[in-house]
Amino acid sequence: MSYRVVFTTEAGLDMDDIEAYLSQFYESTVRNFFLQLEKQVKALQSMPYMYPAYQEDQFFRRMVVNDYLLFYSVNEQRQLIIVHRIFHSSRDTSRQLVADRSE
Repeated sequence: MSYRVVFTTEAGLDMDDIEAYLSQFYESTVRNFFLQLEKQVKALQSMPYMYPAYQEDQFFRRMVVNDYLLFYSVNEQRQLIIVHRIFHSSRDTSRQLVADRSE
C-alpha cells in the first residue's frame, strides 16, 4: 500500500530557505540535498513508520536528511503522510513545533 505525501505551506517555505542557504556553496550541494530528500520521502510512501516518533511530541515522526530534521505525521484513514517542517538540526525544534501545532 502506498501513502500519498503532502507538504504543508511551512515545509515549502522551509525548503525555499534551505535552497537559498545551500546555494551559497556549490550548486551540487543544493542538488544533492534535494535528491536525498526525494529518495527518503519516496521510501516513506511504502514504509511511513520507518522513522521514530519525536520524543518531545509523539504526534510527529522525525527523519534525518543530511544536517536537517524533517517532521511529519501519518494519517492512516486518508493514507496520507504530512510533512510539517524541515529544520536544520542545530535549531530549537521543539519550541517551533509547539508553536506550529497551536495555530
